[in-house]
Amino acid sequence: MSGVGAYLKSLRTLVSPLNAFFAGTLLTCSAYGLLSSTLALQLNASQIPTFYAGIILAVYYVGYILASLTSHAIINRVGHIRAFSTFVSVLSALVLMHILSPNPWYWGVLRILEGYCLGSSMMCLESWLNTRSNNQNRGVIMSVYMVTTYMGSACGQLLLNIPDQSGVIAFILVSVLYSVALVPISLTALPSPNITISKGMSLAAVYKLAPVGVVGCIVSGVMVGSVYTLGTIYAQKSGLNVEQTSLFMFFIIIGGMLAQLPVGRLSDKMDRRFVLMWEAGLLFLIAPWMHVFVDENLVSLAASALLLGSGVFVMYPICVSHVNDRIDDSQRVAASGLLILLQSIGMILGPVFISLAIQEFGELSFLFAFSAVNGFFVLFAFNHIAFRPHSGEANPTKSGPVPMAPTHMFNNLARDDTLLDKAKELFREKH
Repeated sequence: MSGVGAYLKSLRTLVSPLNAFFAGTLLTCSAYGLLSSTLALQLNASQIPTFYAGIILAVYYVGYILASLTSHAIINRVGHIRAFSTFVSVLSALVLMHILSPNPWYWGVLRILEGYCLGSSMMCLESWLNTRSNNQNRGVIMSVYMVTTYMGSACGQLLLNIPDQSGVIAFILVSVLYSVALVPISLTALPSPNITISKGMSLAAVYKLAPVGVVGCIVSGVMVGSVYTLGTIYAQKSGLNVEQTSLFMFFIIIGGMLAQLPVGRLSDKMDRRFVLMWEAGLLFLIAPWMHVFVDENLVSLAASALLLGSGVFVMYPICVSHVNDRIDDSQRVAASGLLILLQSIGMILGPVFISLAIQEFGELSFLFAFSAVNGFFVLFAFNHIAFRPHSGEANPTKSGPVPMAPTHMFNNLARDDTLLDKAKELFREKH
């Protein structure tokens, strides 16, 4: 017990400076989880064909791709906090615009814009977080970040049970959650990363450094995108009612949340590529059999959903950690955008093709698709581990560690790290 207590104490010391960061992430992801499932349920209730519903929901990630290609310029120009506040403010307004018309194609346009705003805000958060970590603790810190995101998404699923005959209350709640998420991030005393040292980075360069991480991001996108956009449809086609569907989605996300810390800690102690390969291999073997346990029995429903979520949601943070192990701080914003781009590609391809498979072959295709993509990834990862080992030391440029002290200790740093102070310093140098 003393070992567990010591670990929890060290984890608290590591995480406490980032409390405001994680609070904003929690609220943002609660809103995202509620919005995704609300739209899926309303499209299904409107009897939109599953394939078209999948397309409408998946174009959200087209916005993610656009964000990964362009929003880094905004972040590098105005800083992480201002950029995050801008994107989430616009996102809050876009959500309310769903109320104006039930037209699914109009919703598709809104989804693209929402994807751009959320993808940009995630770039702010992930690049900021990776700048505050190093190779020895990045897996754990990314795991805490993912625990926060999945806890928020899980809470969003439970909000589906709020009575809403008009179909309007859910959109209002989502908008409120996004608006409140701005408060902790805007008021944090933790300094944002130095935006004067950012460098570009090509996809080819990232792939050369960490091919398993790059491909893993795409595979992760296929699975995560399919869970968020098609999980509720799969559950309802399997005979579950709305309450059972919300519990199914809740336990999937909770499963991903519970797996984060142990898997993240393991990945800090060994080659992250092995962890990725073993996780994918396990999901390859068990995914199709989970359908047997998706029924009205709460215990079997919870067990199958927890197991599925624990496999689906741990891949992306390990891939991100693996890539960030091998780059320096000046490349993190660009790399974050590229990783979001890769995951977004998977998030588009997964729902589109899997929704078509569900429509043509039935709901079991949902789980068979997970088995197929993980089988491919196991072969790819094994090939690179066995025949293409890493060359050189990872991340020769040392990252700045996460500050090991309470946030209030950084008030002076925050005041000294503003853009206004930098402008004054440059002015004095010129005159």
